[in-house]
Amino acid sequence: MSTEVQPYNYPASQYTDFDSKGHPGKYYKSITCTTGTTTFTGSNFGVGGIMVTNGTSGSLNFSNGGSIPLASLSSSNATTVFEFSPSSVVVSGGTVYALVRNQIIR
Repeated sequence: MSTEVQPYNYPASQYTDFDSKGHPGKYYKSITCTTGTTTFTGSNFGVGGIMVTNGTSGSLNFSNGGSIPLASLSSSNATTVFEFSPSSVVVSGGTVYALVRNQIIR
């Protein structure tokens, strides 16, 4: 008898394949951050990468202290993924895409 792996202990009949078998990619969720502060705690916990659109201003705050200006990370069409451990972003103009990391896949 073959038994499916249930990494989150969900009954297979109640949830999607992603819930019962896990997410196959490095990132499994994105959070769009526009004007204001977005913190990466609670339901936003686990951000391990960000993409910054061209012309974005504000700052990224690291989980163990320190910050970096978002303007220094911006790229046209948000094509670069920066693998950081942010605690929050403060966006005063533009857009940041925060990517929640799959903790099973390193």
